[in-house]
Amino acid sequence: MDISIITPSLNMLDYLRRCHASIADQKGVSFEHIVMDGGSRDGSAEWLRSSPSVVGVVQPDQGMYDAINKGLRLARGELVSYLNCDEQYLPGTLSFVKEFFDTHPHIDVVAGDTLLIRPDGSLIAYRKAYPFPLPLLLSAHLQFHSSSFFFRRRIVDSGELFDPTLRDVGDQEFVARLLRKKYRFAFCRRYLSAFTMTGANRGQNPQARQEGMKMRATRPRWVLTLSRPLRLVRWAIKLLYGAYFERMPIVYAVYDASEVDSRRVFFAKSASFRWRLA
Repeated sequence: MDISIITPSLNMLDYLRRCHASIADQKGVSFEHIVMDGGSRDGSAEWLRSSPSVVGVVQPDQGMYDAINKGLRLARGELVSYLNCDEQYLPGTLSFVKEFFDTHPHIDVVAGDTLLIRPDGSLIAYRKAYPFPLPLLLSAHLQFHSSSFFFRRRIVDSGELFDPTLRDVGDQEFVARLLRKKYRFAFCRRYLSAFTMTGANRGQNPQARQEGMKMRATRPRWVLTLSRPLRLVRWAIKLLYGAYFERMPIVYAVYDASEVDSRRVFFAKSASFRWRLA
C-alpha cells in the first residue's frame, strides 16, 4: 500500500462524499481511505457501509485528533495524511506525492500549496507553502494547510501522533514537534488540495484562537522578544518563495454540491493570497 488517507467525520455526509470522490479518482498509486466517524446521524454510517472503497469505522472519539490517531494506527500505507471532509485532493496529487517521496528518500515530510474555495467550488484565494524555521512557527501560525501535508509512516511508527487534548491547532503542534526532532521537510510548488470555506471551519472559531495563544505561550522568551523582527523575516521568506504572487488564470477541477460523479473544471481569472469570502 502506497498511501493511507485518514478522514475524521461527524455529520458531514455531503462533504464527505466529495472528499472521498477526490481520493477515489486518483491514478497511478495504491491507496486506502480510512474514515473515522464519531457517530454521525445524517446517514454517514449507512453510506460507509454501502461503500466498498472506504474503510469505515464508526465509534465514539474524543475529538478530531483522537479520531485521526485511531485512523493512523490502522493505516497500512508507507505514506500517510489526513483529509477533512471539507477538503479535496486535486487531480494527480497522490501520484505526484508518491513520486516525490520515491525520488527524495531523505525527506520525511512534504507540504504543498492549497486552493481555498467556496462550497460551490469557486475560488476564494490561493495559499502557498513555504519553508520556515521553528521560531517562525512558534511566533505565528502554520504556514501550510493540513490538506496538502504528507509524511512517512515511519514517523507514526516512532510514536509521533497528534495531541488528542487539542481541538483545533493539533496540526501546528504536531509540525512543531517534528521540527524539534529534526525530521526533514520539503515544500513543493504545486497545488495539491482544495479547502472549502464553509463558514463553520474549526480553525476559524474562538477556541482555535485560544489554543493558538496557549501554544505561543510556550515559546522561548527570545522568540517573544523578537516577535516583530521575526514577523519581518516571515514576510521576507514568503516574498522570496513567491507566496504572494500567482500567474493567472488558475485552472483546477473539484467536486461540487451538484455532482459527485465527475469533477467540475474552474477557470479563475484573478485571485489573491488573501482570504476573502465575498
